Amino acid sequence: MKTRLLLGIVLVVGLCLTLPSQSQRVLSLFSAGLQPVYAQGSADTKFWVFDGHLHPWASGYRRGGNWGDPDFSPQFTLPKAIEGGLGAAFFNTSVDEFHEANHIAVKEILDQFDHLYGQIALYPDQIAVATNAGEVRALRKEGKIAAIVAIEGAMAIERNFGVLRMLHRLGLREMNLVHNMEHYTGDGMYSTKNNGKGSGLTAYGRELVTELNRLGILIDLSHMAEQTIWDSIAASTQPVVTTHSGVRALNDRPGNWSDEMIQGLANKGGVICVCFLPQQVSQEYDGKFHGGRPRGSGIMRGVMDMELLVYREDPTTIYDFIRERTSGGEERRVRISRERRKDMPPLSKLIDSIDHIVRLVGVDHVGISSDWGGYAVNIQGIENAGEYQNVAQALLQRGYSREDVAKIMGENVLRVFEEVTSTTQN
Repeated sequence: MKTRLLLGIVLVVGLCLTLPSQSQRVLSLFSAGLQPVYAQGSADTKFWVFDGHLHPWASGYRRGGNWGDPDFSPQFTLPKAIEGGLGAAFFNTSVDEFHEANHIAVKEILDQFDHLYGQIALYPDQIAVATNAGEVRALRKEGKIAAIVAIEGAMAIERNFGVLRMLHRLGLREMNLVHNMEHYTGDGMYSTKNNGKGSGLTAYGRELVTELNRLGILIDLSHMAEQTIWDSIAASTQPVVTTHSGVRALNDRPGNWSDEMIQGLANKGGVICVCFLPQQVSQEYDGKFHGGRPRGSGIMRGVMDMELLVYREDPTTIYDFIRERTSGGEERRVRISRERRKDMPPLSKLIDSIDHIVRLVGVDHVGISSDWGGYAVNIQGIENAGEYQNVAQALLQRGYSREDVAKIMGENVLRVFEEVTSTTQN
C-alpha cells in the first residue's frame, strides 16, 4: 500500500514538472481526491469569506441569546462562523413596513443598533464593526470578523435624510432600498404594475440614491421590481450590488435576476451575491413551498397594503400587539425546518447559479450570501456558518482556480465596498 502511494505521488510530481501549464490544476485535483466532497480545509488554507447578507443581529434582538452561545441558532453562532472562515459580513437589521406605517421605525432601528453594539462588546477578541475596507483588512490581520452595519429596507429611516445621516455616523454602510412592499422609494419585487416590472424609482427614491452615494453607503437592489432596479443603476454614480438574489434563467421567480439585469449590474461594476436559499436556486423547491407568493410584512404576514398596516387601536398597546404577533416566530421556524429539510436542494444547484453568472459576465461580478436568520432552511452542504468552506471546495471541484474562488468567496464584495466607502462625505 505504501509503495503504491509513493508511486502515485512520484507520478503526480512528474506530471507537474513535465507539464508546467497544468501543474496547478493537477495538484488541485490530487488534493481534492484525498478529501470528502465537502471537506473543510485546515485553518491556514481556508478561504476568507465576505457574506453579503445575514440576520443574526435581528434574530437575537427578538428572541434573546448571545452570538457566542453554542445553541444561539442552528444557522449562526460566532464559533461556527470562525470555524467556517467568515471574515466580514453585512449584518442586517429587521425593521419592516409595519414599523414604518406606524411611525416607530426610527425607534426600532436605534434599539436594534444598540443591540448590535451590545453583542459586539461581549466578544471584542472575535468581532468588531468596520466602516471601510481598510478597517476590514485590519480586522482580517487580527483574525476578527468585520461586522458591517446594514439596513434591509429604506422604511427604517421614515423618509428622513437627517436620520440617515445619523445612522451613517453610527456605522451604517449598506442599505437596501425596498423590502417586501411598494412604498415611497419604489416598487418591490411583487409589483403587478407594468407587467410585473413595476413603475420604477420615485423622485424621492432618486434623491435617496444621491444621498447614499454622497455618504458612501453601498446600495443594495435586492427585493426590488425590475424597473426600480434599472432606474437605481442609472441614478447611482457608484457600483451597486444585490446581496441576496438568484438567476432567473434557472428559476423564474420574483427576486431572481434576468441575464440582462445581471449584465447591467456588471456594467456598473457591481456584484450579485447568490444566496443559500433553496427557493432561489431550485425551481422544484420554490414551486412546492412558495409558488411566487408575496411574503408581506413580518408582523402582519401576507398583508401587502401599507394602509392595512396602520394600527388603529390604543397606541399605547402597539408593542403588546407586536409581541403577540411575533411570539410564535421561533416555533414556526422549527416547524418549517422540520417539514422542508428533506426537500433541500443539493449544493450543486448553488454552484450552477454561480456558473451561469460567471459565464455571462465573468468571475469579478459574483459573490455569496447566506441570509442566516432570514429563512428556516438552506441548501444541503451549506446549512450553517461552519460550512462556508464547502462552497469553496465545490467551486474548486467544478474547475475554478484558487484565485477565482477567493474572488467569489469574498474579494469581489470587498472590492465594491472599498470603492463605495472611499467616497464618503460627512
